[in-house]
Amino acid sequence: MKQRLQFLLAIALVFSCRAQAQYAPFTSWNALDINNISASVMVHGDMWWDPVAGVARCEFPKGGSKNISFASSLWMSGYDAGGQLHIAAQTYRQDGNDYWPGPLDASDTITYGNSRNWAKVWKVNRSTVDSFLALSSHTTTNTPASILSWPGSGNTNATGNGGVALTVTGTMAPFVDLNSNGVYEPLLGEYPDFPGDQALWWIFNDNGPEHRNTHGIPLDVEIHAMSYGYSRGTLIDNVVYYKYDIYNKSANNYTNFRMSQFADIDLGYFLDDYIGFDSSHRMGICYNGSALDGISGGYPPDSYRDLIPMVGVSMIILPGDSGTTILPAGSFTYYNNDSDVIGNPVAATEYDNYMRAKLRDGTPFRNDFTSAGVATYGYGSGPAVNYVFPGDPAVSTQWSECSSNNVPGDRRFIISSNNFTLPAGEKKSVVMALITTYPDTGNACNGATFDSIKTYADTAWNVFYNPLPALSVPAVSTVSPLKLYPNPAQTTLYLDKPVGYNGEEQIVIYNVLGQQMPVTFSASYKQDVIDISALPAGVYSLLYTI
Repeated sequence: MKQRLQFLLAIALVFSCRAQAQYAPFTSWNALDINNISASVMVHGDMWWDPVAGVARCEFPKGGSKNISFASSLWMSGYDAGGQLHIAAQTYRQDGNDYWPGPLDASDTITYGNSRNWAKVWKVNRSTVDSFLALSSHTTTNTPASILSWPGSGNTNATGNGGVALTVTGTMAPFVDLNSNGVYEPLLGEYPDFPGDQALWWIFNDNGPEHRNTHGIPLDVEIHAMSYGYSRGTLIDNVVYYKYDIYNKSANNYTNFRMSQFADIDLGYFLDDYIGFDSSHRMGICYNGSALDGISGGYPPDSYRDLIPMVGVSMIILPGDSGTTILPAGSFTYYNNDSDVIGNPVAATEYDNYMRAKLRDGTPFRNDFTSAGVATYGYGSGPAVNYVFPGDPAVSTQWSECSSNNVPGDRRFIISSNNFTLPAGEKKSVVMALITTYPDTGNACNGATFDSIKTYADTAWNVFYNPLPALSVPAVSTVSPLKLYPNPAQTTLYLDKPVGYNGEEQIVIYNVLGQQMPVTFSASYKQDVIDISALPAGVYSLLYTI
């Protein structure tokens, strides 16, 4: 299995590396787990895996043994005034780390000790904030730890890794500043500011004790990261958002700067994956190359078998976007887990090439698709392209891994921005969404289409630009079960209740975006009659409270 193999390789490489390096990486992590996905993040800028155990930690459905991804991280590169490449990227820590937890100091670096103090992922729930706001007064005793220790600017109660006290200056974790003095004061009723029903916040940089993953020159950037999600019983429950604010702390005015999201999806069993690209959502997609996930590996416990999800990584915000103007992605490329020309990068220039639609050796990716059934891997002959496998697998005349009948494998992909300028002292932001469909028999080659994952991506984009309001759900009665019928329905729903609550109950219906829909109902002692005749065809959730 991939996980066991990577664990053994990691041990061997750590021994060879520690003879040269004196700084051990930190193992702190946390997971965004408010909805159907449990997705981990680590303090070194990587996520969706556990580098200590060498296993995936991106569970879907949450709480099971199956994962929809193995690893991901932010990559970036740019050129200084002298044309020198500066770069930061993270993969699997074989050679060390480019990223280190914590903010950069006045010298644009960070000590190992201070990095250790900041090696924490802070986590807060909307329900915790609601409970906090219901208090008549706030003390260090009754204020929840997730609110009290939040690293907002100036918070004298902020704590980091292992409970160590932190000195928090400058712009750090966002908070609701009730008195507008720029200082986070939870005992005055201030609290973390975040979208969604749960959020993680962490901070890392690329100029810590070492810069060994790419073996390149650091950019001297500081990244403030937030992950958040919703739990609404709709399609949005299959989405996790990631927002990166990247601060250029160096004296360099970078040109030809690119920001990229690297992802090693590993959809269940890792050796039978295909990838593709949906330009309309700037989304890299992973689907199964065979109808049965894991069949070639003897169906290990992490395989989805015949019920397989489809996974997308969608770049919602990239530098260069302005208002309603959304630029096309700069490139979508990939590589395999080998040492070929389209294999694992091992030098700074090779990481940079993959972010710029080039192979490891600097030659361009090419569209080598000629006809259905002929294997194509995006290099060799054909015109140079910025995006590989942009076709829908359901259309045999479009360029996809499925139409090309490629050999499935262990794919990693990179979605990149266009070139832009990052002046000294400025900030740029990136927003990415991890999206998954529900497991289905139609999410593998020779039957797969991107229509479903695009619907989920529409939801992710719509909710990002129109955040859902906070939802405080009253306590649910456990007196008696309810019966709702018919399902599906066209004009009328009936809700039978063994115990009557005539005139006291509330019924709210939400669409797949989590938006409340206008409906009316009439209540009697034993039954409520709900008029849904004005609702368009679709899937809805009903919330019944008393």
